[in-house]
Amino acid sequence: MQDGRILITGASRGLGRGLVERLLVAGAIVSGCSRQPSDIEHPNYTHFVVDISDEPSVVSMFKDIAALKVPLTLLVNNAGVSQVSLGILTRAANAEAIIRTNLLGTFFVSREALKLMQRQKYGRIVNFSSINVPLGSAGSSLYNASKAGVEAFSSVLARECGNADITINTLGLSLVNNSGMLEALGEKAVSDKQSNMLKPKVLEVDEILHVVNFFASPLARNMTCQTLYFGGL
Repeated sequence: MQDGRILITGASRGLGRGLVERLLVAGAIVSGCSRQPSDIEHPNYTHFVVDISDEPSVVSMFKDIAALKVPLTLLVNNAGVSQVSLGILTRAANAEAIIRTNLLGTFFVSREALKLMQRQKYGRIVNFSSINVPLGSAGSSLYNASKAGVEAFSSVLARECGNADITINTLGLSLVNNSGMLEALGEKAVSDKQSNMLKPKVLEVDEILHVVNFFASPLARNMTCQTLYFGGL
């Protein structure tokens, strides 16, 4: 992994927090953001209280990141809002929150990160999608749509910055241990989802970090515009 700063969104709990903790143990310089403060205290960690769906707040955060004088070399877009309701029962407020956070929020953060990465002519972005997209899992219509949108704009952004040493890839997660979505699903919903996967075991943070490290590696410099799914289809 290239030396520099790593930014993890949704870093105060769950998968995001797990990624931050492991990267800090590995000696990385890490920044995180979330709507809530973080209790992680480490000399190599900086936390920003930011709602990624609020564009001005995202822009302000990146000004602060640039001022830290350690180049941003890796962005992991982990923050997201889940959905466990049938489409006909999903209220407008919930629908808007899903789209604003998962789609627009991820776009805002990716856009601002790219501005920094293009100046330094180097960067890696890993966006998180979901195996729900190809599975068409019931009870997650707008969640699936938002993640499909992330895959689509990631592909376009990767082509737009292809002349620089910048890669943008998407990782489709399945069931993740200690994550909000797994906790929100009932036992039957988890079982139904696992029955549609070739590799149904619940993911651990280290498995996800392994793939993130691969995408961030100099040896993956020609890997871009890709979407990899855990779980098999």
